[in-house]
Amino acid sequence: MKELLTASRMAALLACVRRHFYRYEVGLRSLMDAAALRFGSAWHRGMEARWQGASIDVAYTAALGDAEKLDELAVATLSGLLAGYYARYAEDPVKTVHPETEFRHGIEGSRTFDSAGKIDGLGVMHDGRLVLIEHKTCGEDIAPDSDYWLRLRANQQVFQYIDAARRLGWDIALVIYDVTRKPAIRLKQGESCKQFAERLAADCKERPDFYFARREVPILEADLAEFQVQRAELGKLILALRQAERRVPIRQQAWPRNVSSMGCRNCEFQGFCLQGVQADAEHVPGGFTIGPTHGELNMEGAQ
Repeated sequence: MKELLTASRMAALLACVRRHFYRYEVGLRSLMDAAALRFGSAWHRGMEARWQGASIDVAYTAALGDAEKLDELAVATLSGLLAGYYARYAEDPVKTVHPETEFRHGIEGSRTFDSAGKIDGLGVMHDGRLVLIEHKTCGEDIAPDSDYWLRLRANQQVFQYIDAARRLGWDIALVIYDVTRKPAIRLKQGESCKQFAERLAADCKERPDFYFARREVPILEADLAEFQVQRAELGKLILALRQAERRVPIRQQAWPRNVSSMGCRNCEFQGFCLQGVQADAEHVPGGFTIGPTHGELNMEGAQ
């Protein structure tokens, strides 16, 4: 059975080769999920329910699938944003959506890797065009002139999804980035989480363009072709680094670190990585375990 080469795996490799080693070669997983990841997963569950025609109450219940992992303020934030989202897109240009579509297919020229992932949504516009929908939550400016949109245009995840959608028979005409900005307002002294949720919902309805934005992005065939070349090369890079492991005393030494203030600050492995601590299946750092490398996919267990 071939290994999975997901967009997340490619992003980890490009961000820091050593991070990729810990996460995908060793399979290290933190025992405490990052709060931002938990919130993002909850938001995606809410969006999946909405695209299936659920009411806001049903979508909220679906989003709280693992509510025990969300603190009370995060739950309140989720409630307020969902209320704002439903109000903002009461009249939606997307007619129908097939949410959360998993895929797995071969990569041309690779005997080791399959392309795999989960598409947020495949939809049909009211004008008949087929569209790929990608949900994002972020904490930065999403105004029309923000460079956030320039970076999303070159997002490898979307190219991976476009390639997969076409293999599934969807001749995608465009991509819709559906972006939700996390609130800038904070819990006031003496304010309950319920009151905060209500205030956030009101703020979302008063300033919808601050919190919610959608951008249609046309598909450039040259960009897609470039991505397909780069995906194949990243697979070759992984294999080359595995070969390099044979020439060093400790496996991780073959996987270079990309040390930077921004990258390390947001890396779950920085605590032991920057100290040069050996970490592998026989040396699991405290607070970590060996877990599935693609736990977000149902096909993970099939490897």
